[in-house]
Amino acid sequence: MFKFISFFIKKLFYILLIQFFFIQYANAEIPPDIKKIISRGKIIVALKTGNYPPFFYEDEKKKLKGYDIDIAQDIAKNLGVSLEFNRNANTFADVIKLVENDSADLAISAISSTLSRGISVNFSEPYLFPNQSLIVNRLLEIKIRNNTEVDKEFLKIAVLKNSAYEDYVKNNLNNIDVLLKNATIVKYDDLESALTDVISGKILSLFVDEIYANYIIKNRKLANIYVRRKIIEGELDPISIVVNWHNPNLLNWVNLYVNRMKYDGKNKYLAQKYLKEIK
Repeated sequence: MFKFISFFIKKLFYILLIQFFFIQYANAEIPPDIKKIISRGKIIVALKTGNYPPFFYEDEKKKLKGYDIDIAQDIAKNLGVSLEFNRNANTFADVIKLVENDSADLAISAISSTLSRGISVNFSEPYLFPNQSLIVNRLLEIKIRNNTEVDKEFLKIAVLKNSAYEDYVKNNLNNIDVLLKNATIVKYDDLESALTDVISGKILSLFVDEIYANYIIKNRKLANIYVRRKIIEGELDPISIVVNWHNPNLLNWVNLYVNRMKYDGKNKYLAQKYLKEIK
């Protein structure tokens, strides 16, 4: 009986909350780009296919979890609408295109805010500032530092195709390490293949963000034995929310949300939940 009453009270509270949002919005003049989402009753968020932990991934029950998932859910909650993910993008570049062509209202998918991408879409203020980093094969690195001759076939730095790291590696290769300046760049269609090749010693390293590198070394079996993480000092990878440039009011609201994350403890909560265990 008590459980039934508790369930009823929760259900009633939820209904009243939804009614509050509708009354509030009905009595306010809402900008058209935000009103479109509220009238629809849901916000559509672009999210890349596959897993990119700890930003987004499926658990053993195929339920989406992660830093970005929590943000998307909280944004929907604050707008008083439901949440729908559009996962029709196989690359990070394609995630941005979903926002460009209005197939999604936002992209929250570990998206790096780069100058080249900023030509076609708007970016919110960053909600994370990981360093750029390398996942380096330990044995190959030791050979290089000991001036042992290493076949050029192994002197390769992998980047994910159609990711921001294609741009980053062009600008930062000479700053990574003077000992790695003779390495060539290879583009991989997926991170799993690149990681496998680095761990097995087929190539020297993989260029990714610090958060992803930390997760791999902490959670992938035997990774910490065969590879190590190398931070690229002074080179950040700001992670932002993508908004169509036709939606300036939505961008302003998202920026307000990102700033509020800093002050209401949301950032600290998410860092404790998803990042603490992998640092």
